[in-house]
Amino acid sequence: MFDRWRVLALLVIVALAGPATVSSADPGHGKAGGGAQVAERLFTLQPDPAGNPEGVAFDQQSKAFFVSSTADGAIYRGTLDSGTVSPFISGAAGKAAVGLKVQGGKLYVAGGPTGSITVYDLATRQVVAQFQTGTGGFLNDLVVTGRGDVFVTDSFRPVLWHVTAEQVSAGSGTPQALDVSAIPFEPNGQFNLNGIVSRGSHRLVVVDTNSGKLFRIELGSDLSSIRAIDEISGATVPGGDGLLLDQGRLVVVQGSPAQLSFLKLRAGARQATLQGTRTSDKLRGPSTVDRADGFYLVVNADFATSQRPFTVVGLPR
Repeated sequence: MFDRWRVLALLVIVALAGPATVSSADPGHGKAGGGAQVAERLFTLQPDPAGNPEGVAFDQQSKAFFVSSTADGAIYRGTLDSGTVSPFISGAAGKAAVGLKVQGGKLYVAGGPTGSITVYDLATRQVVAQFQTGTGGFLNDLVVTGRGDVFVTDSFRPVLWHVTAEQVSAGSGTPQALDVSAIPFEPNGQFNLNGIVSRGSHRLVVVDTNSGKLFRIELGSDLSSIRAIDEISGATVPGGDGLLLDQGRLVVVQGSPAQLSFLKLRAGARQATLQGTRTSDKLRGPSTVDRADGFYLVVNADFATSQRPFTVVGLPR
């Protein structure tokens, strides 16, 4: 697989210093009521961000989506009725933004090599909570559970970081490091755990970018411990990056080949079956995905070529 993740780490650290659409997984989707095909969309980040975009999160309340910049932590904002994605929160030297999530009027940001987890109030654009995990890691993606607990993957350290809902409300605290060394980790800057989703309050699904394997993490009753880690059998997704649960299926972004893979999780997420894949000539090194009204929003991180302008693709759901 193309080693774009080493390129990502290098770009961020330096900053701190085709064919038509194919849809075998979604037959009949992406069509209007009269049967007409809904067109793909392309949203352009303007002006150019300081570095490659990576994360995306859609806010159902405001109908806006947010895109992260790896180089300086800037956040861009777009809507489905405009082709332009514009600066929303300014970046700064020493910052980085990778994975994003929106919940309850707050934007949660995984800070890549900075080791920080930052929470913004979307109404004021102000930081309302921040947490530090130290150096040596790469905070890649995160999920916020229904009760407000935050779990963050670390691609360089065999740790899953846990921030409680109470800590978010308080605005600070020490994240808990949950041991995930039962998942094979590759050292020396290899990217390991990446995308993460939750299935209920006590079950997480993560992807290992190196192996393409999926793992189920069962949390303890108080969410502060891991009860079990099991490899999900039946399917692998080489180079798997961002994850999304949508209509009972797991959507996985893969950068090479540039596609979305659709998997059905079975037996309590112990097994996975690949139901199909989807690509587009508009995809260019995709990293993450979120669902919006009628679309999958896919970020073109494009770490291979960093071609400007950077874009987000809207693929009809």
